[in-house]
Amino acid sequence: MDQPKKIKLTLVEFNKSEYDAIISEIKEVSKMIGLVKSGGDGRIDSAIKEMPFLIELKRLLLERNPTWENDIIISPPRASCDILIKLIRINLKLTDCKTSDNCMNKPSIYYSITGDSSYPYSSNWNNFLDKMKEAKAAGTIKSTRDKSTEYHYLVKNKITGDVLLKPIFDVHTYIPNASNDLQINWKNEFAHFEYVTEDDDVNYKKKVHSLLTCIQQSVREMINRTNRFASADITELLN
Repeated sequence: MDQPKKIKLTLVEFNKSEYDAIISEIKEVSKMIGLVKSGGDGRIDSAIKEMPFLIELKRLLLERNPTWENDIIISPPRASCDILIKLIRINLKLTDCKTSDNCMNKPSIYYSITGDSSYPYSSNWNNFLDKMKEAKAAGTIKSTRDKSTEYHYLVKNKITGDVLLKPIFDVHTYIPNASNDLQINWKNEFAHFEYVTEDDDVNYKKKVHSLLTCIQQSVREMINRTNRFASADITELLN
């Protein structure tokens, strides 16, 4: 399998008020991007594609913010995020909010916890645990929250056109799933759009713990689902 191309980044630093302004601008522009209507009944086409949305998002942001020319990068295929805006890593979700969505991404979860973007493209959960232990030993697990170095979800409801933009640790509810490890129900997140995790160290660490234990539950359920077959005596079965 081809490895994802490396993304060349330009260092950008901003404080909390600048971060809030950037997030507000991205949300406002995302609301401006029209969804294609199909037929004459006014329904929104459920097949709207992510790449045209990202291209239009970049175009409109640059139209309104020309100085961002070097600060918006649409990611190549198989990258850990869909677009970087002022170094904020964003995953685009265009959804009808009818089902829970697969949101598992090891490199982005590791980045959100450590601020380290060097996590390998391919790994298993034992590899992830080893990397977390290395980060702990090196003192690089973040003890203080920095939203600008968290993975963000930009969600557009294809039915209503509503927009949600949240960092991973402001997600209201993480859902375990034995097949997909981490799921998020965007209907629930829109219903709790004002929910945020308090930035104090105690609540922040509780939220990180909540995310990792949710994923751990998924992994345990996956193992339990298949352990009888894994331990079966195939020779006895066939004789």
